[in-house]
Amino acid sequence: MAIPTSALQGLTNKSIIELYSVELKADIHYTKTAKTATYSQSTTTITISLTGHGFSTGLILSLDFTSGTGIDGIYTIQTVATDSFTVTGTTSQSTSGAVSFNVNATIANPTIYLFHSGNNMKDSLDIVWQSNTYSRMPVRADGFKYSGKGKLPRPTLTLSNLLGTITAILQLTNQITALSDLAGAKVTRRRALSKDLDEVNFPSNINPYKSGSVDPSAELPREVYFIERKTIENRNIVQFELVSSFDLFGVSAPKKLVTRADFRGVGTFVNF
Repeated sequence: MAIPTSALQGLTNKSIIELYSVELKADIHYTKTAKTATYSQSTTTITISLTGHGFSTGLILSLDFTSGTGIDGIYTIQTVATDSFTVTGTTSQSTSGAVSFNVNATIANPTIYLFHSGNNMKDSLDIVWQSNTYSRMPVRADGFKYSGKGKLPRPTLTLSNLLGTITAILQLTNQITALSDLAGAKVTRRRALSKDLDEVNFPSNINPYKSGSVDPSAELPREVYFIERKTIENRNIVQFELVSSFDLFGVSAPKKLVTRADFRGVGTFVNF
């Protein structure tokens, strides 16, 4: 796969930028620590209060706002204090309430990965969209087209593995559930117009494609899939087959995966 090149050069304000998120499955791919907290939002700044959280800036969270009008989604921590931290919302509003989320028991290990096959125009680094940083990574996805013949698409997601990045992720998750290989992880295909990309991606922090002002909440309909299986892993690439939540072939048998939380001998040859 080719080295990432700037996907923003020579575009128009109607060009589509494609991004991907991969959300790991709690207690299958990582040992979760469940958190509940309170939040307040003023304009687009969301302040979450959680005593002695121990988080750092850059941590990516999937937030579930259980009261108030906060919008569920993926957020990146922007600032931290001892008992609170902030994230940036896509919509300006004033609200407050309760929020819940999971973090990895090993905080340094992510639970969400963000990818984009390209880089920004400002410094040829990662793309930022909705205040989340999408790592520049050669990635290709195929097979999203619906045939209209009753069969749901089974896309493939192919990522570069030249630096062993994806293999390292697989090794981390397989320590929790042996041979899981990210099966069951949620993959979301996100698409936005270039005119609505965060201004920080461009020289002088000005999006040249915008019409009036950038709308960070604007995006095309999301497409959600789940990893069914790993089909290829070598030094060059790792490829996964995806299924939709409506694809009955995606139901695993047995329904419950036995993990080390159930039996500590999982993935070993040791009898207890």
